[in-house]
Amino acid sequence: MIFFYLRFRSKELINWPKGLFPFATLLFLSTFFLGALVGVDPANSFHTVHKYLTFLMIFPLGAMALGAQEIKKLLLIFISGTAFCSIYGIGKHFFLHEDRIDSFSGDKMVFGGLLMAGLLLTIWFLKNSPKNIWLWAGFMLILSALVLTQTRGAWIGAFAGFFLFSWRYNRKWLLAAAILIALAFFMMPTSLQNRVKSITDLNISYDGNQQIANSSQPRLLIWLSGMKIIKDYPWGIGQGNISDVFPRYRLMALNLYEPTVPHLHNNFLQVLVQNGWIGLIAFLFWIFSYYKTALSRQETTNESDGLNWIFLCVFSAVLVWGLTEYTFSHQFMNVQFFLLGLQLNYWALIKPNPLVSH
Repeated sequence: MIFFYLRFRSKELINWPKGLFPFATLLFLSTFFLGALVGVDPANSFHTVHKYLTFLMIFPLGAMALGAQEIKKLLLIFISGTAFCSIYGIGKHFFLHEDRIDSFSGDKMVFGGLLMAGLLLTIWFLKNSPKNIWLWAGFMLILSALVLTQTRGAWIGAFAGFFLFSWRYNRKWLLAAAILIALAFFMMPTSLQNRVKSITDLNISYDGNQQIANSSQPRLLIWLSGMKIIKDYPWGIGQGNISDVFPRYRLMALNLYEPTVPHLHNNFLQVLVQNGWIGLIAFLFWIFSYYKTALSRQETTNESDGLNWIFLCVFSAVLVWGLTEYTFSHQFMNVQFFLLGLQLNYWALIKPNPLVSH
């Protein structure tokens, strides 16, 4: 607000973000309100749908007059905050015996996403400043806390982001990471080892009609139930109505695992069920517009050292995490759209690559 007030006083024009990605963001946002309007209970939907206005955070952030160095400083502050939350979460594990830590967020999934993003950004800073002991301390704290959240989707998302990062800068880091992960696995407590093993544990049983009746992965049962909903509600059921509609479609085997289902544990399916097929198409267009814009920007090493690429790695990690989680929860949206706002700001500083943009 201070920034906009000073710009207004100085009679300077505010450089609002423009282009394909801001437009796609507004389009995607509008489908949440459309889904709420035509859903099964609009009155209930409009009690909570306003939280998606967090998407608009990218516009004031993208309009601020920040240079590459200022963006880096903000990211360092973000990493410092993530490390502080890690200390608190790790303390809860050892002193309060919290099995899956959640720090200040109150939700282990949200905390896992925060740590995933913070870890990737810390790795990027370490690439540019490998002798910085404070960065290494932050890296160890964030990594330890991420493991203790036992958030498997965030683990996989972090590795996906690291894969993209290493593939571009040094593929030998992938081998080193694989060796360290293998060694760390045998040093983990049994409970954590079992959590890792459960990622690949998939046992499925079928009924007399050759339909899936049970699974060792409850999320698979949730997804199958969610797919039944969209057959009856192609326009979507609206925000906040999952808990009312889902019980009519849930598979009986889910009663053994999750008596209630607050969301569908998959971004694509949740958007489809809430916002309908129009919402899913808008979501896919939003993702496409992001990659098209990010990959069309040409960086110079002296200016950025790959700042645009690490933003892309974090966005990709969130997408992978979103295959098993609904990441558009209120708290994590603050993190994701803060980073997207900074990236929009940064896109204004670097030139489009003519070989990609045409």
